[in-house]
Amino acid sequence: MLSKKVFLSGIKALKKGYIGWEFDTTDADQVMFWYSAFQGLTDELFKNMITEYYAHNKFPPRCARDLTEVLVDKVVSDAKIKPENALDTVREIVSNRGGWDYEGRDEIYQDLEKYPALSETVHEFEAELRRMNVGDTYTADRFRKAYEYKLRVQAIRQVDTALGLNIPDSTSLLGSGFLPSEI
Repeated sequence: MLSKKVFLSGIKALKKGYIGWEFDTTDADQVMFWYSAFQGLTDELFKNMITEYYAHNKFPPRCARDLTEVLVDKVVSDAKIKPENALDTVREIVSNRGGWDYEGRDEIYQDLEKYPALSETVHEFEAELRRMNVGDTYTADRFRKAYEYKLRVQAIRQVDTALGLNIPDSTSLLGSGFLPSEI
């Protein structure tokens, strides 16, 4: 759990780095609001987040989520299968399992279970992957972008869980009156 002392020193460091950042460390409500967004982090992770944010951003954070994006980026960059290598990985798995025939298909998805974002993307693109030609850059690019998006969503959920946030996905909000049902 993040200590309040480490939290305040991180916020003060950002204030020094971003002259004119209007974060009022004397406003108890504002401080507690921001602290509550990060209290699930360890001191070390919070310090790293502050350092990384400052190193890669020209502007101060507008909201707590701006800072957590650093953590999301880290999770995505640490993924075992990078977006640019995802399609090659799928091709290798398919080749090792003898293709997309009925028996091979089940084994392909068993191999993909340890990579949820990739498995979801393959499931979504299966028909296109089956008929894809070697030089089909259009499908390859769409596949990479879809995988990258799913990887990012997975990373956001991991960070939110680490922060102790319980943010439902958009599908659970449909029909709840929170989002219009046309979405």
